[in-house]
Amino acid sequence: MKKRIVVALVAVLLLAGSISAFAEAPFAAYHKPKDLNLYGSVGLYGYAGLSIGVGAEFVFGKFDLGPLPFEWGLMGRGVIQVPLFIGGGWIDWGVAPLASLHTGFNFGKSLEFDLYVSLGLGIYGTTGTYYAWNPVNFGFASFNGLAWKLNPKLFLLLDYGYIGWASNYGIGVLYKL
Repeated sequence: MKKRIVVALVAVLLLAGSISAFAEAPFAAYHKPKDLNLYGSVGLYGYAGLSIGVGAEFVFGKFDLGPLPFEWGLMGRGVIQVPLFIGGGWIDWGVAPLASLHTGFNFGKSLEFDLYVSLGLGIYGTTGTYYAWNPVNFGFASFNGLAWKLNPKLFLLLDYGYIGWASNYGIGVLYKL
């Protein structure tokens, strides 16, 4: 019984310490209402293919939860997957509108990051017949990423997103117009 109390006390102290350290972290907001952001990333599709993700986002507003600043908007994203080698003659695709949410972290000069998540419903399909009875389907969509601020308008992007079975994980850019 004493061991459980000690373990619980240590866990509470560690949790309290990590929460206080998190509350002191340098949060930042990199988007303003009426900002228009463009996204583009390229990645691998399976073992032998190419995946391309593109999109645009309009930022509608911002709010704070304690020390955390958030920006929210509406994003339209698209994905194309193309097998390059293993006998594939099909293209998988998807498009979706998504609600997006951003928050940022500023750890000093050249260490500024924007973290975002987005969720929505989209349309996806394929030109092949290997796993679909219907060439067009409806399904959940999500795009999430971490962007490293290179200058006020350009971010280097690590991005993952999917619309149904069509997905993109890759490296790209976020450009603020």
